[in-house]
Amino acid sequence: MSADEQTRFLQELAEDLNSRDIQLPSFPDVVIGIRAALEDPACSSERLAEVVKTDPVLVARLLMSANSAFHNRAGIEIVDLNLAISRLGFEVVRNTAITLAVEQTFAASEYKEIKDAIKDIWTSSLSLASMSFVIARNEGHLNADNAFLCGLLHHIGKLYILTKAKNYPGLMGDVESLNTVLDQWYASIGKSIIAAWGFSSDIADSVETDENLSTDQDAPATLVDVVFLAKLVLEEPEGLEEGKAFLGQSGKLRIDAEKLPALRQAYESHAASMRQSVAR
Repeated sequence: MSADEQTRFLQELAEDLNSRDIQLPSFPDVVIGIRAALEDPACSSERLAEVVKTDPVLVARLLMSANSAFHNRAGIEIVDLNLAISRLGFEVVRNTAITLAVEQTFAASEYKEIKDAIKDIWTSSLSLASMSFVIARNEGHLNADNAFLCGLLHHIGKLYILTKAKNYPGLMGDVESLNTVLDQWYASIGKSIIAAWGFSSDIADSVETDENLSTDQDAPATLVDVVFLAKLVLEEPEGLEEGKAFLGQSGKLRIDAEKLPALRQAYESHAASMRQSVAR
């Protein structure tokens, strides 16, 4: 890839970011409807089911999830949507709908040259979502469902970059340069996308882990800490085994080498449930 092409691409990304002209498909109506329904403290399973019923694919996903090993320890099959929602809980319904919407966003690309790269990012996103969930649940004070969303949305900026890079064949053919651009730009772009989709600031901030990570060991653990540690556990699993502190985040989140086997078991169970629920 020529230096001129790289410069033009980076300038385009900078202009998009500065003007907030970062466009990915909006969430479908069913997700917006679920979020609106859940803003009402009096929302019932029946009301939520009426919203969910407008999307047959989501209905199937929720029934599958409710009958998965992760959510159905007793093995009692559920075929009624209202009962499925009651078993899963409202937050899981919301997250399942968002997961489906994000999955469809990733799958919407018509460009064969980036299909494999997008598939890898989606797979990584699901893994990070599951690991973030089990770490937050272990900590006990953080919202594990929000942690799941942080992991799920963490790499959304990479999807945007790849869809833009398709117009730059030199960049697409230069794996090292493309990976450099992805690593350097995905966080700031992803934060803008997440904010534009209406998620809370703590979820948006979790994308920029390096910028928002606190070094104060006495400060309460945050979603940033969760995502930071989840990435390290997935990418450098030997760290906790060797007693490394992971810059203190493992201590803030109450995880040490002794807890690691149980953490991994919980992760595998949750990740398997997610893979099952998104299988087509």
